[in-house]
Formats: sequence, C-alpha cells, structure tokens
Amino acid sequence: MKKRYLILAGILAASMLAAGCGKKSSVAPEQKVEATVTPTVTEAAKSDVVEMQTSTDDTANIKNVMGTKSETTTSIVFTNKIDSTISAIYVRPTRDDGDDSDETWGSDLVNGKFTLASNDKAVYYMEKSQKDDDGNAVTSFDVRVTFSDEDQNDCFFRQLPLLTISQLNLCMDGEGEDGIPYATYLTSGSTKEVSTLKDVKARLGIEDDSEESDSSDSTDSTDSTDSTDSTDSSSTDSTSSSTDNSGDNSDSSDSGNGSDSSSSSDSGSDSSSDTPNPTETPSSDDDPASVAAGYIGRSMSELENACGSPNGSDYEDEPESGKTGYYYYDTFTVSTTFDDNGNEVVSGVW
Repeated sequence: MKKRYLILAGILAASMLAAGCGKKSSVAPEQKVEATVTPTVTEAAKSDVVEMQTSTDDTANIKNVMGTKSETTTSIVFTNKIDSTISAIYVRPTRDDGDDSDETWGSDLVNGKFTLASNDKAVYYMEKSQKDDDGNAVTSFDVRVTFSDEDQNDCFFRQLPLLTISQLNLCMDGEGEDGIPYATYLTSGSTKEVSTLKDVKARLGIEDDSEESDSSDSTDSTDSTDSTDSTDSSSTDSTSSSTDNSGDNSDSSDSGNGSDSSSSSDSGSDSSSDTPNPTETPSSDDDPASVAAGYIGRSMSELENACGSPNGSDYEDEPESGKTGYYYYDTFTVSTTFDDNGNEVVSGVW
C-alpha cells in the first residue's frame, strides 16, 4: 500500500514539471514578436506617408523664397509674366491716399537674393494676420515691382486679396510706355482664374476694348434702327405729302374746270393792276412801271417798299391838284398828291 502511494506521488510530480516548461516556452516567443516586429512595421508606414506629402508640395521645388515659412503664414506663388527681369518686390496694405513714396512700401522682399526672369517663380510666405495703423484687419494689398533695367518704370498691382490667393501672375497688357500692368490669380481651392485688367482700365479711365466693341455693336444696331425708322418715317411722310399734294392738285384741277377759275383769273388781273402785295419785291420778269401803276391811289411809302427808292424827287404847287410830288425812277416817273389828312398818295405813273 505504501509502495502504491509513492508511485502515484512520483507520477503527479512529473506531470507538474512537464506543465511548467510548456508555459515558459510558449510565452517567450509571443513577447518577442510584440516588442520587436510590430513597432518596426508601424514606423515604416508612417515615414512613407510624410515623404509623399512633401513631394507633392507646390512650393517644394521653388528656389526663390520671400519671407519665412511658419504656422502663421500662407504661401503665395508669384510668377513673372512680364517680358522683363524683376529685381525687387514690395507688398503693403492698400492705400487710398495715392502716396507711392518709397517710405510707404517698406522693405524689398527679394533683398538681392535673386531675380525673376520672364516665367520665373518665387514663393512668398506671408503672415496671415495683417493690421493697418488703426488696428483693423487688412484684406486688400498692393504690390510693386522694379526691374533690373533701371530705365524701366516700376509697375504697380493694386487692391489684391493676397491672403486668399495661392498663385499670382504679374502681367502686362501692351508694350513699353503704353503697357498696362495687371494681375491674374487663383484663390485657394479654386480653378477659375481672376483678372484685374478690367478694373485697372476703369481706374485709369481707359475704356475696355470689349466694352467699346459691345458699345459699337449697340450703336450700329441703334443707328440701323434709327435709320430704318427714319426711312419708314420719311417714306410715310412722303406718301402722306404725295397724297395731300394729289388732293391739292385735284382741287386745283377742279377749280380750273369751274367758274371759280375765271373768277380767280379776274382776281389775279385786278391784283396785278390795282392791289399788288406791298410786301413783295417785284421779280425781274415784271415791268417796274406796271408794278408801280398798281399802287395808284395808295401811299407812296408802299410803292417804295415794292419798287425801291427813286433816283431823285421834287415838289411843285399845281393850280388844280395843289402840292404835287415827282419821283424819278430809271424807266418811269411817279407823281403824288396829298389828301386831306396830309398823306402822300400815288396819283400817276408814266
């Protein structure tokens, strides 16, 4: 019995020893995997992501730098689209007083570090928080550039929302002294390019060519319409006038065919011999003596109005007619008498 107990105790001790080795052997490899392999894989993935972001940065390959990059700056890529080399760039808050003296522009951002030939680029790291002298936030800025050619005038680009701009192109419309500097730009997150040329021309009082074209088209259209209206109006008036004249001719024809015609003829005869219009000067076809004869019985002043002034005159006292006047014209003579009221009246023409 005692022997059986010793055998069971030996078996139990052997079983416990075997179980303890197995546990140590299985735990050690697991701890090794967690401590060395897993952290190494994670760090490698993180490094790859950062490197990809850096390679896609738009400003990474631009060597010309203005300002210092920090968490409080925004980046603006300047591109020289002017056919001249830029040597200096200035930026300031927009001013309304028109003062462009050097003191108002501050420091040159390039500061001799580089020059920008045509199509060259530079990145400007601009502080996002900008305030004016009164402490108000600034949203509009002016840019001034000078050129390597000292004889070339500085160019100014005004009222630009630089804090929202990601790419700024400095451009020139035209050449030489007649050139107009303007900018085109892209705002952050936008693909639509904005141009300041129209606003620049408006500030300079220059009409935009496109507006002139539109205005010209509008004017031509208006003129064409007016011309058409005028033609239609003239045509209508002409037709109306023609109709009225036709009516008048018809009336005249009717009058000529009736007894009124002879009456008109008689009236004309009387008018020519007795009652000429004193306000009308006789035509060259009329016989002056006959015209003068038509004023017999009327005042001498009326005859003079119709026939003009005589070459000479005199007065005589006649036994039968009393005081008589004589007026001498080139081809005839006029005699006058005075009525009871003292008015001089034409009495004869010969």
